[in-house]
Amino acid sequence: MIESEQEHDRIIAECTEELEARPDDVYALSLRGWAWNEKKQYDNAIADFDKALCWDPDRLDVLNNRGLAFSGKGEHDLAIADFTAAINRNPTHASLHDFYFNRGRSRRLKGTHEDAIEDFNEAIRLDPQYLKAYRLRGHSWADLGDYRRAIADFDFAIRINPNSVDDYHNRGNAWVSLGKLRRGITDFTRAIHLDPNTSDTAKTHHSRGVASSRKGKYAEALADYQRALELDPHSARRRAVLADFLATCPKSRFRDGARALELITEACELTDYSNADYLSSIAAAYAEQGDFPSAISFQKKALNLATEDADKEDMRRYIEFYEAGEPCWARPPTWRERWD
Repeated sequence: MIESEQEHDRIIAECTEELEARPDDVYALSLRGWAWNEKKQYDNAIADFDKALCWDPDRLDVLNNRGLAFSGKGEHDLAIADFTAAINRNPTHASLHDFYFNRGRSRRLKGTHEDAIEDFNEAIRLDPQYLKAYRLRGHSWADLGDYRRAIADFDFAIRINPNSVDDYHNRGNAWVSLGKLRRGITDFTRAIHLDPNTSDTAKTHHSRGVASSRKGKYAEALADYQRALELDPHSARRRAVLADFLATCPKSRFRDGARALELITEACELTDYSNADYLSSIAAAYAEQGDFPSAISFQKKALNLATEDADKEDMRRYIEFYEAGEPCWARPPTWRERWD
C-alpha cells in the first residue's frame, strides 16, 4: 500500500474512533469523508458528508467535497447541484473560484461544454493564474472543435508552467486536429523531452507517431509506436496501434504481417475479443499475410460489434476488399499533408 493510502486509512481510523465518542463532530465527519473520497470509496464519503451537513448545513467546503464525491461516482447532476448551492450561498467565499471550476468540470464530463466554459471563464476571472481552469477550458474548446481557442488556452497554461508535459501534449493534439502536423510533432517532442521515461509518456509517443504517419514519416512513426509499447508493456491499445501500423502501412518495407498478427492477437486476448477496432486490425493482419478467409471472418465479427455508422461503412468496404483477395492498406498522405 502506498504511503498516501496508509495515511488515508490512518485518518479514517482516528476519525471513526472520535465519532464513536462524538457522533456530531462535523470536522471528523468531513475529514473522514475526504479520506474516503481520496480512496475512491464514494458512497462512504457521501454518507459522511450527508451527516456533516445535517449537523451544519452551512459548511460550503463539505458541500463542495460532496459534489466531488458525486462527480467521482459519475452522478454529475447531483455534483452540479452541490457546487451550485455552494456558489449561491456565499458569492464572496474565498474558494469560490474552486466551486466554479469544479462545477465546470462536472458540466464538461456531462457533455454540456458551453456551460462548462462559462464556469471556467468565471474561475479564471476570480483567479487569473488558475492553471487547471485554462487547461480544462482548452479541452472544452477542443471538444467543441474550436482548436484555435484551445491552443490559446494551452499557450497560457504553458506560460504559467513551462514544464507542463500535459499542456504541450494537449496543444500538440490541437495542432494536429487543425492539420498543422509539424507544430504538433514539435509540441509532442517537447513533452517527451520533459518526461522521457514514464508510462504516461507512452500516450505522447503514440500521438507523435500518428502525426508522423500522417506526414508519411513512417520510420519515425514506427519508432514511436514501439517506444510507446516499451513504456506501457501491458497495454492492449499500444499493441493494437503498433499491429495496425505493421499490417496497413502504405510502404511495404514497414509492413510485417506476422508480427502484426502476434501483437493484435495479444491485444484481443487482453480484451476478450470484445473490441471491434481490434478485431478489424486482426482482420487486416490476416489479410496482409494472404489469409483472406480468416480476414473476412474477423472483419464480420468486428462489424457485428461496431456501433458507429461510419465504422460499419468502412468495415463493409474492408470485407469487399478481402473477398476480392486484396489487403487494405492505409492511404498515403497527400503532398500538402507531407509539407504543410
